[in-house]
Amino acid sequence: MSADFNDSDKRRRAAEQWPGFDPAEALHWSKVLLRHSPDPQRAGIKAQMNSAIDRGIPVAGPGWVRTADSARADGFNPVLYQALHESLRTIPKASFRSHPGHRQATFKTYVPGTPYESELWCDWPKLFLTDGFDARTATALTLLRAEPKFPRPRTSD
Repeated sequence: MSADFNDSDKRRRAAEQWPGFDPAEALHWSKVLLRHSPDPQRAGIKAQMNSAIDRGIPVAGPGWVRTADSARADGFNPVLYQALHESLRTIPKASFRSHPGHRQATFKTYVPGTPYESELWCDWPKLFLTDGFDARTATALTLLRAEPKFPRPRTSD
């Protein structure tokens, strides 16, 4: 594979890896999902993917297209998805049982992944875009609404 990609190569690669996404959108989702992968990945592989993205080449890790499809169906675009994850970083996972940090997939030599949960986040774009809440408040409200779905951890007495 050549290190220099022309526009037709980039469009072809986007179409192959990101069916249903135009090349610019595929690249933007690639950038966001590189930082907020749904599955854990080795740091070295992420570095190679970052290099391709920097050259304008969309890439897709495991579950990225499925995540982007689900998020897009819920009203997210890459900018909103980034805003959600940035706001999540400001909320300690101990604050909510529903916080996705509790379900983060980790492996010893991998960068952790946080799965996208449509049933949890589907209302977030409406809270942010329509109802006018800032990103952190929309995130906290979404987590609060989801609390009943997540049982309290058992404690040993």
